[in-house]
Amino acid sequence: MVFSRFEQFWLTEYQRQLDQADLPAQLRAFDLRDLNAKQTSNQQLQRRALRIAEQRGTTRQLVSWQRSRRLLTLLAGIIAIVLGAMATQTVLAQPQPLSLLFALVLLLVPNLVMFLFWLLVALRSSEPHGVTAVGLYLINWFNRKRQPHSNSQSERQQLSKAWLQHVQQQRLLAPLMALASHGFWLFISASSWLTLLLYLSFNDYQFHWATTILAQPQLVMIADVLNTVPGLLFGTEVPLPASNVANTEFANLAGRWLATCVLVYGVAPRAIALLISLSWYGMRLHKMKLDSSAPGHVAVLQTIRQYQRQPQVIDADQGDSVDQVEFNYASSGQGYSSASLDYEANTNWSAEPGKDYFGVLDSQAQKSAFIEQLRQQPRQRVELRVAANLTPDRSSLRFLAQVAHYTVQLSVQLILTEGDTYLAQWQRLLKQYGVSYVTL
Repeated sequence: MVFSRFEQFWLTEYQRQLDQADLPAQLRAFDLRDLNAKQTSNQQLQRRALRIAEQRGTTRQLVSWQRSRRLLTLLAGIIAIVLGAMATQTVLAQPQPLSLLFALVLLLVPNLVMFLFWLLVALRSSEPHGVTAVGLYLINWFNRKRQPHSNSQSERQQLSKAWLQHVQQQRLLAPLMALASHGFWLFISASSWLTLLLYLSFNDYQFHWATTILAQPQLVMIADVLNTVPGLLFGTEVPLPASNVANTEFANLAGRWLATCVLVYGVAPRAIALLISLSWYGMRLHKMKLDSSAPGHVAVLQTIRQYQRQPQVIDADQGDSVDQVEFNYASSGQGYSSASLDYEANTNWSAEPGKDYFGVLDSQAQKSAFIEQLRQQPRQRVELRVAANLTPDRSSLRFLAQVAHYTVQLSVQLILTEGDTYLAQWQRLLKQYGVSYVTL
């Protein structure tokens, strides 16, 4: 079964939550031999999550969840089309001659109010609101009705929770709410406009400028202001308030002007907003990345590294070859950066909020990416966390020397672990090359 990139990240977040709740049971559910040691940490996490989901049957739950979402989207579209058509029919069912201002208010103001509500609320919210919140509730309700068994309900609730957590982590919630809101109201406004065109094309209606408290000059000013954009785009003429209401030409101008205003002020803004939201969502999808330092992922990656790590020996040659390593530091830099070399030894440790923590440098690709980041922006200080049970071989020292080239100050945190360590060798070599260190 082929899953989209979004769904792969979604299942990985779902598996992270399960790992966080009961890691030993989750580790027993998957054979680590199925992982490729040459893959990056993120690729290994995703592959493991997909395989466990397939074994457990979660992929079927995900497909069912997506099917419910598509069905609900179709129903929402149908409801929006019906609402738009009913709005136009309500306006045209008023006693003739029809008030042009009243027709514009009924056809445009609800759309405008909801657009302003989205600007004020949805963009600042970290939780679903409006159409998105209703949609999530209906999806969960529909899934509960389809599969009433407690185990299935629990899995679906957890899957829905993982979806929400995933879109919040990847900053996808705002563009998704924008897509839902603008899409729903675009269907309403487009249906309203098309129904208006249909009725005006095949029925005879009379219009006038009705008001109780406004003077005629004020009506003329309002009409001119409203016609600014339609006149600029389509050359639409304003039916002047002083015209004769029984005049056929006035009715023709009024109908065209009303339909054009609904298109310009109702349909077009929502269509533009929907296109912008699609681009926004696509950009956020492209920038998605897993946080390998998140709770749950760290412990899994450490277990994978410990399983895949091959036996190592200290370099017998500690003479000329090691002496060829040179630590040359940058003359200037800005900011702070840190990372864990090969794996994070302290399972309970997590980076402090606000700290620029790159992650675990567990592959050559990760190390190259870290060096490239430093090359583009040298740092004032770089801190590397090193497990004391790793051997201080030439490769490690060369990497430290590479990092030093792009920082003013390099420091090493030696993390003590259970069992045999090479703490003394690390301390001796770091002192030899003048690299500051602390033992934790």
